[in-house]
Amino acid sequence: MRICVDTTILLNVLKDEYRAFQEMLYAAIEKAENLVAPAVVFAELIPQFRGDVKSLQQFMGEHKIDVRPLDIESVTLAANAWMKYLKRKKKAQCPQCGYELESKEHLLSDFYIGGFALARCDAILTRDRGLPML
Repeated sequence: MRICVDTTILLNVLKDEYRAFQEMLYAAIEKAENLVAPAVVFAELIPQFRGDVKSLQQFMGEHKIDVRPLDIESVTLAANAWMKYLKRKKKAQCPQCGYELESKEHLLSDFYIGGFALARCDAILTRDRGLPML
């Protein structure tokens, strides 16, 4: 089975948080599942390694995760989901002046990861409540 690994799971490993999610990753490694992550996951992790790309590559290798580029099908699925999200997103208002505020609850990178998982994988390992899990 090809499993997309979301950034949140790898952050859990690095910060030693959410043990149950870490265990799902390690179980997949033990089963020799085909673990992949889109390049955007790699980019999101670079700050955790203070820009040390070689250390990040080593970390990904140690966790048997193959980093793949985003393709047109993945980004198209992501863009379509992003547009649906933007249409139904609630706008917040300033309580004093009533000005409509933009909220930044989700980033486009979350949609790229989801689009990649839909287009290229059988499952996704994530803590994101908006996506079906492994």
